[in-house]
Amino acid sequence: MTQAHLSEEDLDDVLIGLGKPESDAHLVECEICRNQLEEFRSGVQVFNQASLAWSEARTLKARPPFNRSKAPQTVYAFVGWALAAAVLLLTIGVPVWRHDQRHALNRGTVPVEALDDSPAQIAQDNDLLRSVDESLNTSEASPISEYHMLDGPQPHRKAKQELRHQ
Repeated sequence: MTQAHLSEEDLDDVLIGLGKPESDAHLVECEICRNQLEEFRSGVQVFNQASLAWSEARTLKARPPFNRSKAPQTVYAFVGWALAAAVLLLTIGVPVWRHDQRHALNRGTVPVEALDDSPAQIAQDNDLLRSVDESLNTSEASPISEYHMLDGPQPHRKAKQELRHQ
């Protein structure tokens, strides 16, 4: 036989029922490809039988009925764990918070009221900001203005008639 054997994809297609007529014709002639197909099918059959036997042999365990007397114990357990978490949070959180407060005082932070600038300093800062603004504003077109990104939403426009018929 000169024809090449079926590829794995072709065999997969045959197995799921999407085989081509060429694949079916090849399987009629080629014993090797037929054996591969039957070997896979027998493996699947063995698996199906084993899983069915396992599921039939498995006994169903009945759930114990809900015991209302245990419900308060669950609530008490939850409250106990919540209380333990709160105590843990306080024992760790309070010292960390106090450490941060002491550390802030040791850094010598200055209240905002002490930072009053003189009118001369404010004028000098404003001059500096104006010069920076002038150096940044160039006559170069911005992509935002070039593509009209700030113009707001535009309704979708249909192409002009002359463009459609080109």
